[in-house]
Amino acid sequence: MQRLRLFVFTLGHFCVDSYAAMLTPALPFVRERLGLTFAQIGLLGSFVQLSNLGQPLLGILGDYLRGRWLIFVGIALAAVFAPLVGVAPSFGWLVPGVMLGGLGVAAFHPSGFALAGDLGGERRAFGLALFIFGGTLALGFTPLWVPALVTTFGMGWLPLATIPGLLILPFVIAVVPARTAPRSALPERVAEFRRVIAPVGAIVAVVIVRSIGGFGFAFFLPLLGQERGLSPIAWGLALSVYNLSGVVGSLILGYLADRRDPKPLVLGSLALSAPFMLLALQTDGLAALALLAGGGAMVFATNSILVAMAQQHAPANAGFVSSLPGGFSWGVAGLTMPLFGLIADAAGVTAVMRIMALLPLAAAVLGLLLPRQAAPRVDLRPAGTG
Repeated sequence: MQRLRLFVFTLGHFCVDSYAAMLTPALPFVRERLGLTFAQIGLLGSFVQLSNLGQPLLGILGDYLRGRWLIFVGIALAAVFAPLVGVAPSFGWLVPGVMLGGLGVAAFHPSGFALAGDLGGERRAFGLALFIFGGTLALGFTPLWVPALVTTFGMGWLPLATIPGLLILPFVIAVVPARTAPRSALPERVAEFRRVIAPVGAIVAVVIVRSIGGFGFAFFLPLLGQERGLSPIAWGLALSVYNLSGVVGSLILGYLADRRDPKPLVLGSLALSAPFMLLALQTDGLAALALLAGGGAMVFATNSILVAMAQQHAPANAGFVSSLPGGFSWGVAGLTMPLFGLIADAAGVTAVMRIMALLPLAAAVLGLLLPRQAAPRVDLRPAGTG
């Protein structure tokens, strides 16, 4: 495991996912300032996710280019455009800004996941879990600082968030290597992918259903807090706890998945997440935060495992297959947000979130189709100890 490079790269992932997460905690402020309906907010979420639908093509391009340039361009685009959500004067101006920021996020992730797997060496799932650790930290901290900044200084200060991304970019350029995986000819890549369509397709199906539930739950959580009269700091804390708990779940399951068949880990984690999420909607205070932590840990714990499973099936197409259970699946899930926005307008946010909470159970059922694979056992003893 190339620890220093992976550490710097993880910092870059933290910045990129901070920009990716910026819109959700800003939604109540945007809704109030621009007078948007829930349906428009759902549509906005879909526009953001449209960029993710292009991740497979970006993954193919990244495999050909060895991943470096798309990583750098992705950080720059996300840093420049995502913070403009704070100053967009109308819905019409908001859409292109968040789409360009989303394009940066989409460009970064396929090559980022492939390279993080390479930097993990033989401990691919755990290396990916560390990389995802940076992104999940961003998902946890952004809901804390965005409401605090906006309530203290106003939305116009959000563009200052561009600065950290531009500062980390030179360090990423300095330490991120070209991918070392051998470049296969296009016919070989096509042949490899055709052999693994069934197992990779099963992985993608699980991630799509899980993402509608898990990420949809997070998308509407600030709006639920606003509907229930909570302060921005309170619903920001709830979203932060839900997202940050995924750090613990992802690291633990990523560690275990390198040592045993990951399929039972995926099924158990998804099945256990639903009760936590449902009960969180019925409680408040510290009990709700504890339940949100359990639900977030369970539903997000499968991220690194499912990406690693896809990479292990198609190593010559690592960037491409990483994008399928990654941004592409999240993008498909995001396209459903306008539908759930309409349901929220008609029946309330709580009704929508109950549906979201049940979807991981459906993902667990689909998970029965996942391939079984015995992960190699990793010797963690220092060299020379026998």
